[in-house]
Amino acid sequence: MTRPGELARVSVTDSGPGIPPRYHERIFEKFAQVDQDTKRFGAGLGLTFCKLAVEAHGGKIGLESDSGNGSTFWFSLPLSRQP
Repeated sequence: MTRPGELARVSVTDSGPGIPPRYHERIFEKFAQVDQDTKRFGAGLGLTFCKLAVEAHGGKIGLESDSGNGSTFWFSLPLSRQP
């Protein structure tokens, strides 16, 4: 059994170039992409869809990152109470 307010948290960490802090909130917006010297792939909608799904279930989504140090994307969801 779970207690009210308990959350499950999932995180994924990479060792890529990192994301500058100025993009941390913007990256979850529609069509947002980080300006880099590399080619862009995709339309900038993937993280927007993730945010919509997580928030629709009462959760939160975010990232921890800095330029040159990789990124950790995470989301948390409230656990269901089992009867």
